[in-house]
Amino acid sequence: MMDEREGHMQGRWRILKMRIVATAPLVLLLVSLAHAEIKINPQGWKFPNLVTAAKEIIRVSDRTPLIPGKETILKGYRKADGSHFLTFEIEGRVFGVQVDTDGKPPFEYGIMDTDGDGKFETKIIPDKEGKDRGYVPQWVVDYYYSKHPDLKKPSAKVKPPPPALASAPAPQATPAPRMPAAPPPEILLQPNP
Repeated sequence: MMDEREGHMQGRWRILKMRIVATAPLVLLLVSLAHAEIKINPQGWKFPNLVTAAKEIIRVSDRTPLIPGKETILKGYRKADGSHFLTFEIEGRVFGVQVDTDGKPPFEYGIMDTDGDGKFETKIIPDKEGKDRGYVPQWVVDYYYSKHPDLKKPSAKVKPPPPALASAPAPQATPAPRMPAAPPPEILLQPNP
């Protein structure tokens, strides 16, 4: 009787050990993402309206080792209410936006199109220290190389950084801009991308 019971207990210990080993990578992933809150909305989060905002900055940045040089164009905008947003694009494809809702640094959240369907379904709320490092989704890298067939796509040896929102530099404190002229009605009637 004791041998059967010991065998049963050993079997239960083996199963418990396998469960611990199987869940360890998930726990490590959750701990690594604990610094940022990530929310998914399959319908997509609302994209800021570019037409009603004043463009303040345009900068070029290196956001991925998978594309040579400074490949990402950052465009900063200010809305009439003083809030800011910053778009991230490569080859004309916008894949991320950081949003500052109160008009003061830092950015409160960001949204990303992680699969290239045009919906910004991923919302990332960075931690208080804003140490999150951004990444360029694979669909953007693939699109870049489809537009530049003369360039050799890097080997699988180069690993992109883990997914997180880019901590872009906070917008510079500038005097409030003059109110821009209202766009023509035909522009306002166009659907918001």
